[in-house]
Amino acid sequence: SDVCSSDLRLTPQEKIIIEARGNGPSFKDIDVSGRDVLLDEIMLRIASICGCSLPNTDFFARYISDEICKFLLTFGCAELTFEEIMLAFRINYTRSEPIVFTGNCVNVDYISKVLFFYLELRNLLDKKLKNKIDGYEL
Repeated sequence: SDVCSSDLRLTPQEKIIIEARGNGPSFKDIDVSGRDVLLDEIMLRIASICGCSLPNTDFFARYISDEICKFLLTFGCAELTFEEIMLAFRINYTRSEPIVFTGNCVNVDYISKVLFFYLELRNLLDKKLKNKIDGYEL
């Protein structure tokens, strides 16, 4: 794409972030029933990536899902796409010091740490792109 042209000198990771950003709607733009399905998939995929357990009852899973949803919508993650959320966890395990899972099963504490790190990467990329648009060298 034009944004990923070679004159921007984007790293492979930055190109993947841009691609994930453009792949699907932001979490906040998904209707409530779609969010419920998406949150189940997020929990399953996070468990698959980090090796943590899933909640042991549907009752508990509903509470975790609800808290993840509230976290995403309230604390700066509402603009993330599903692909970005999953990318955050994949990137985490490419780092020399990944954020290590703690707890018994998928939880907001772990998710928040990984997503906040990803948001730092995303914000740095935004600044890099803004500087290029504003005419500064990269």
